[in-house]
Amino acid sequence: MINILVDENIPLLKDALRNVSNVSTAAGREIDREILIERNTDALIVRSLTKINAELILNTNVKFVGTSTSGIDHVDLNLLKANDIAFAYAPGSNANSVAEYVVYSMLMWSKANTLDLKQSTLGIVGYGNIGKIVAAYANALGLTVYVNDPPLRDASYDFPSYVEYKSLDELCHNSDIITNHVPLTTSGDYPTKGLFGEEQFAAMNEGTFFIHTSRGFVAEEKSLLDKLAHRKIAATVDVWENEPKVNPALVKYCFLATPHIAGYAFDGKLKGALMMSEAIEQFFDFETDKHIIIDELNSGVEKISAASEPRIILNHLEQNRKLREDYLAFLTSMLEEDEKIRGAEFDRMRKEYPHRRECLFL
Repeated sequence: MINILVDENIPLLKDALRNVSNVSTAAGREIDREILIERNTDALIVRSLTKINAELILNTNVKFVGTSTSGIDHVDLNLLKANDIAFAYAPGSNANSVAEYVVYSMLMWSKANTLDLKQSTLGIVGYGNIGKIVAAYANALGLTVYVNDPPLRDASYDFPSYVEYKSLDELCHNSDIITNHVPLTTSGDYPTKGLFGEEQFAAMNEGTFFIHTSRGFVAEEKSLLDKLAHRKIAATVDVWENEPKVNPALVKYCFLATPHIAGYAFDGKLKGALMMSEAIEQFFDFETDKHIIIDELNSGVEKISAASEPRIILNHLEQNRKLREDYLAFLTSMLEEDEKIRGAEFDRMRKEYPHRRECLFL
C-alpha cells in the first residue's frame, strides 16, 4: 500500500482513502520534511497552511502533491514540475461558500444603511469560479453588475449580457460595492499583488463598500486602513497580509471582519476532499471510498433561491452560516495584546471551524 499524509482539517478524506492506502494525518502548520520522511510519504494532501517548497519536498519519497483548496499561491509549481512530482488542486470547490459570504456582506450592508440593492452597482474584479457565481447572485438580487478581468478580456471571453465590462479605474469610480476574486500573483501581464492600493481606493466614491476575500496581499492594508479610519469607504475583510498575524487596527475599522473563513462552509471542504479523492484515484489507478464524501455532500440543509426576497435570503444565511458570530468572536480575539496569542487564536478558529452548510443556489 502507498503512504498518504493528509491535513487533519480536510473532512472525510482519510476515511475515503483507508481502503487503498496507509493514511495518516497531521496539522497543516506542523507538516515538515521530518514527518514526510518518517512516514515514508508517497502522496501529500494539504490545505493553504502548508507551504509546498524545496525545504519541505526535496529528498523525500513524495510523488504526488494535492491541495484541497482553490488557491495555489502556497505551492511552488515550478519545483514540482522540475522534480516530476504530480500535482492536483480543487478549483471552484469553495466558490459558492465565498459567494454566499459576499451576498451576506451586501445584504447586511444594505440593511445597516437602508439601501435598496436594486438601485446599487456591484463591481467584481476577477471573473473566475467565484466571480461568476457572485455575478449571477447579484443579478438575481437586481444589482447592476460591472466586471473587470483583463486576462479573460484579452482571450475574447464572451461575458454574459447581464454584466458590463469596465477598466479597473472605471469600476472603482462607478461601483457602490466592490468585491475581488483574483489569485495572488506577482508576475505576468497582470500581477495582482497590491492590485488595490492608494490609487484605487482614492478612485472610490465616498461610501463605497469594499469586500476583500481573495488573498491578503491583493489589497494594500495601509492604504485601506487609511480610508477606513477617515470614514471614506467601508469594508468587509476576510483575508490579511501576514496571516496569522493580523493587524487589529484594521479589524477595528471593518464593517465585518473574519479569520479567512469565507470559503469555509463545510460543503466547500467536502468538495475539495472529493476532488482530492478523485485525483488520487486517477494518479494511482485505484478506486477510493469517495461515496463517503458524496453522501455527506448530499445531506446538506434546505437551500433557497437567490431570486428570493433579500430578507429571506439574509435570514437563511444568518441561520446556516452564522457569519456574525464569527465576526464577534474574531473581534474579541483581537483585543488580546499578545500578537502570538492573537495568531494562535486565528489558527484555532480556522482549525476548529464549525460545520456550517451552504444554503443558496440560483
